[in-house]
Amino acid sequence: MIHLPRGNPVRQKVNPARINLPEAMEKLRVGTFTGYLCFDALQGAGVILFNAGKLISSVFVNQDDTERLIAYDAIAKIFEVSILGHAVLNIYRLSSDLVLGIHALLHGRYLQKGLDLSQFDVRAQLQQIKDEGLTVCLRVYAEDQTALIFYDQGFALGFSHDGLTELEPTADLATSVARFPGAKLDVLEIRSGDELVLADLMGSADLGPIWQRTRKLLLEGRHQQEEAAVRSQERQQEGQRQHALAIFKTIAANHLGKFGVTQVEKAFAVVGPQLNTENLEKFYAELQKLARLVAAQSKITIMIDEMKKQLRD
Repeated sequence: MIHLPRGNPVRQKVNPARINLPEAMEKLRVGTFTGYLCFDALQGAGVILFNAGKLISSVFVNQDDTERLIAYDAIAKIFEVSILGHAVLNIYRLSSDLVLGIHALLHGRYLQKGLDLSQFDVRAQLQQIKDEGLTVCLRVYAEDQTALIFYDQGFALGFSHDGLTELEPTADLATSVARFPGAKLDVLEIRSGDELVLADLMGSADLGPIWQRTRKLLLEGRHQQEEAAVRSQERQQEGQRQHALAIFKTIAANHLGKFGVTQVEKAFAVVGPQLNTENLEKFYAELQKLARLVAAQSKITIMIDEMKKQLRD
């Protein structure tokens, strides 16, 4: 999960597997959308940032935050988890200033990560930021709430929390997310606004081919998995059939000699690929008819009862 404050909701809890994402993102571009798309999935989380219709950043982070993809690699991964149906999409509208701050945050460098606020002196941290003139973002999060405070060379630029679309000029952590039990703090070194390099990923490349290529590869992979599963099931079923046939032939040989083995092979031809109850009853009925040529019914009944017992065991 990537902890970000939620702005003005545009769409929430959408299954992106039901959407052609390049077409949806093209509509956001044409509509000069400013905000972000957040994809939460089993494999991790992805964020796509728009500023005035330009796709300025995309990031995908795996669940334990040990792998981070950016730009087109992140977009391809977001497309992948979306097509597989493992993601939930939320879209939030924000101001341009806040989007640029989140851009800096997503590409920042951790100085502190996951600090327990109950065991941490926040005031001392804020004083250190001012004294050392740091350009950083403080991210405080607990449960499903997130707050951000941005500093440029030690001076507070603004504050944001869930429900805000603009940066607020002042912040009081004591009355924000920090009051929740289990609240944690990340401190990330970021670039100042004039140092940010803003690309337009949709302006540089058509996302349609990435979507189609990812979709094709996933569908081919799924087809191969399904074929492999069918082959495995067929091998398992055939193994069960051969095991049952060997049991039946051994028992028939003990009761009827070589003739019994031959009749078991003939009767077993009625058993289909699945060794189910219906097919086995057909086999027993057919074997009884064939065995009556050389054996009494009482002896045949004993033989078949033994077959049923051995197969169950």
